[in-house]
Amino acid sequence: MDIKAITAPVDIQLAEFENAFNKGLHSNIPLAEKVIRYVADKKGKRLRPLLVFLTAQMHGGTNEQTLASSLVIELLHTATLIHDDVVDDSDLRRGSPTINNLWNSKISILIGDYLFSKTLSSMVNMKNLEAIAIVSAAANKITEGELLQMDKSYLEGLNEAVYFDLISKKTASLFSASCQLGALSVTDEIIARKRMELFGENLGIAFQITDDLLDYTGDKKTLGKPTGNDIRENKITLPLLYALAKAEKKLQESILSKFGNGKKNDQDVDNIISFTCDYGGIDYSIQTVKTFADRAAHILTTYADSPAKNSLQDLVTFTISRDK
Repeated sequence: MDIKAITAPVDIQLAEFENAFNKGLHSNIPLAEKVIRYVADKKGKRLRPLLVFLTAQMHGGTNEQTLASSLVIELLHTATLIHDDVVDDSDLRRGSPTINNLWNSKISILIGDYLFSKTLSSMVNMKNLEAIAIVSAAANKITEGELLQMDKSYLEGLNEAVYFDLISKKTASLFSASCQLGALSVTDEIIARKRMELFGENLGIAFQITDDLLDYTGDKKTLGKPTGNDIRENKITLPLLYALAKAEKKLQESILSKFGNGKKNDQDVDNIISFTCDYGGIDYSIQTVKTFADRAAHILTTYADSPAKNSLQDLVTFTISRDK
């Protein structure tokens, strides 16, 4: 599915966003400006601003508050990605070297902090206390998610409930906030915001599980990072979690012993991927993605047909069928 067709109803708004985003990402400090320009040039799909604009359009149109909300969401998202790369010691992001790879972790942390400060100052432009509360809640959940994943006891108590709590905090919270902000920018209807909160939550969970699946089934060149990366970083995601639950105790203990004990070699990673496939982790995760995607799509059926609604429906399909 072509992302350009999905963005078509809000291409003008996205162009305005890009201009405003690049203009706002400026520093008088030469080193900071150099790093920030690097960040700006490595833009992703802009899914979160896209959600802000499409949900606003579906509820009647877009305005200055919609634009302000899209900028805040993307600034917050970009800041969290930079800090994530430091925490995970990642060398690649979207196929390009990370800031901590090209410079160092200290600069990465400070640039992330700079973007967080930009987020805070930009929140004023939303001129809506409810909107500020939505962004603040999302930021809090993201931080909680990071701390949960860093907790040494995390793997010991990991089950599906904990996993879904984690991805709800780390990923789905920002999807949900984007959709809420889009609706809120054009309507005061509480039910509209609640629908968009649930739509974004379900879409975000489907998005993250798809990401976790691609770590097992994706292509290294397409992804822009090594497959099995989560395994190398000792992250147990839904595919492996399900497989472990289905395996006999001895094999389960053998697989778990490979986590938390230093770096795994390529053979270790291949064995874990094969185990996950053999014990149904891939098939189960694919079905789970479909469940959450269907929930998101069902929420959209309450709206009249429109280009924005059609794009959101297509975005649900794109989210779970992508290969990177």
